[in-house]
Amino acid sequence: MRKNWRNKLIGLLILLLPFFFSACKDKHGAGTEAAVHAMEYTCPMHPQIVQDKPGSCPICGMDLVAKQPADAPATVVPTDLNYLLQPANQTVISSIQTTHPVQEQVENEITMNGVVTYNTRRQYIIPVRFGGRIEKLYVKFNYQPVRKGQRLYDIYSPELVTAQKELLYLLQNDPGNSALISGSRQKLRLLGVTEAQIKQLARTGRESYTFPVFSPYTGYVLDPAVNAAPTVAPSAAASAGGGDGMSGMGGGAAPAGGAAPGASTPSAPGQGGGFAIREGMYVTTGQALLKVVDASQVWAQFNVASNLVNQLRKGTPVTITFNQLPGKTLQSTVNLVEPVFEANENFARVRASLPAQGNSALIGQVITGKTSYSTGSALWVPKEAVLDIGTQSVAFLKVNGVFKPVSVQVGQRADGRVEVVQGLTAQDVIAANAQFLVDSESFIRVEENNQ
Repeated sequence: MRKNWRNKLIGLLILLLPFFFSACKDKHGAGTEAAVHAMEYTCPMHPQIVQDKPGSCPICGMDLVAKQPADAPATVVPTDLNYLLQPANQTVISSIQTTHPVQEQVENEITMNGVVTYNTRRQYIIPVRFGGRIEKLYVKFNYQPVRKGQRLYDIYSPELVTAQKELLYLLQNDPGNSALISGSRQKLRLLGVTEAQIKQLARTGRESYTFPVFSPYTGYVLDPAVNAAPTVAPSAAASAGGGDGMSGMGGGAAPAGGAAPGASTPSAPGQGGGFAIREGMYVTTGQALLKVVDASQVWAQFNVASNLVNQLRKGTPVTITFNQLPGKTLQSTVNLVEPVFEANENFARVRASLPAQGNSALIGQVITGKTSYSTGSALWVPKEAVLDIGTQSVAFLKVNGVFKPVSVQVGQRADGRVEVVQGLTAQDVIAANAQFLVDSESFIRVEENNQ
């Protein structure tokens, strides 16, 4: 009887066993199906396509990929530089080429583009010494060459006529009063009358109603409003080429020892450009009537990047070549380094003296200047060995067969190399090309660390 009971129990368990496995399978299947339905798939090229199961994009046919949930946490960048390595956040063993930092002095060359311009220290204003009316004008246009002692204009001046009559009156009526006669002569000298004109006045005993005025300088005559100095634009320091300048402006010969006049610029009228002053016009005492530019000694003017200013100082030798005259060079020295902020750019304006006598320098002609300097003893590495990641520079140091990123401070750059101020020593071994060790996946969306 006990045996029959046992057999019945075993039979009952055998009958219930399929139902048990079926329930477990249904439960597991339901969980898997829910997980599948929770995942969404989208097309990388058409993000508007979203499906709840894998498949192909109906637009381009690409395979759909799993969509990243919006609440997925962002990757946190560690405080060290290991995230740059491939794979991310790990060092890798590599057989890429390595190099050593080298402690040495480097000779670097600075190439400067510029123009020939007038020496502003040799530009003179001829003012009106006494008011009156211009009776005759002997210079007609800008850049007309004049020489010292050349007649510029004739003027009628009541003030000058009165001063002449005072001297003649003293000479005729009180010749023994040397003090008054000397004062009267001095007054004429201060009004611009030459010693020869005063002697002629005393000899003839007749005053002149139209008085000639002579140039006290040699050069090119200009209207005072004309800017005769072409300059290099801030962004034009790296450009080359240019015009031929202007030679023989006005058809006259250049003064002895002088250079040809300036190239046409928006502020410098060309041949035939007249003066603001005309015959018959009245002028007042102190008015700037004419300007004379002495071109016997001119400037070579260059624009230099601000980071090179410290390498240039007064007396630095400069080799100057003329772009329009291949093979022609001149040696000069820097006589002015002027920091300039113009057109939202920081740079330096460098000037060197350029003797105009005996050469074919033309104002406005494009020139190139070259100078060299020694950087002093420093630690140098190839520029490819340093990676600029925006906020800092990184080199990859090889330690026990693996590369680790280290932050370095860089300085000057010269001849394809960069100076390492801090972060490496001459005994270190670094990757010759830092870019090879960078993983592109390291530059993914990151969470800002405000700590």
